[in-house]
Amino acid sequence: SFPEKWFWINCNSFTDEPDLALTAGGGIRKVLWWREEVGLVGIHYRGQFYEFAPWNSEVSWQIQPWGEWHMQAIKEDFEVTLRGTTNLAGTYVRTPTAKGLVFNCRDTTQGKLELELRSHSGNTIIKANTNLAGLEVGGSPWHEAWIVSA
Repeated sequence: SFPEKWFWINCNSFTDEPDLALTAGGGIRKVLWWREEVGLVGIHYRGQFYEFAPWNSEVSWQIQPWGEWHMQAIKEDFEVTLRGTTNLAGTYVRTPTAKGLVFNCRDTTQGKLELELRSHSGNTIIKANTNLAGLEVGGSPWHEAWIVSA
């Protein structure tokens, strides 16, 4: 099943960076009798995979109900910052729920996104942007910003 609440950031079409792809997201998932907030960032860049996940990183985010996605992740050797925005209304999408398909997801594939990946020594590995990012929020409730600090 889908998480009860989630966000997603995705892109494989960055300006002047043909060998860069990003998938990032977070959600509230149910595991047996408890709920947890989890997030991850995955970057493929020039043949290398940079993984930021609960088992190897500290992942935090500030996601507005619509229009702004900010994510940060830090691990032993690297850190990444993502900033997504849109002024577009987005498209409402049906997703599976216990009550069947319902409109509880909003997304765009024309979001603006800035990505910066750095080593802990301070060197910038990649700084990229696009106007073709997939940005999404789904589930509920989305009445205020969703902030998770690692």
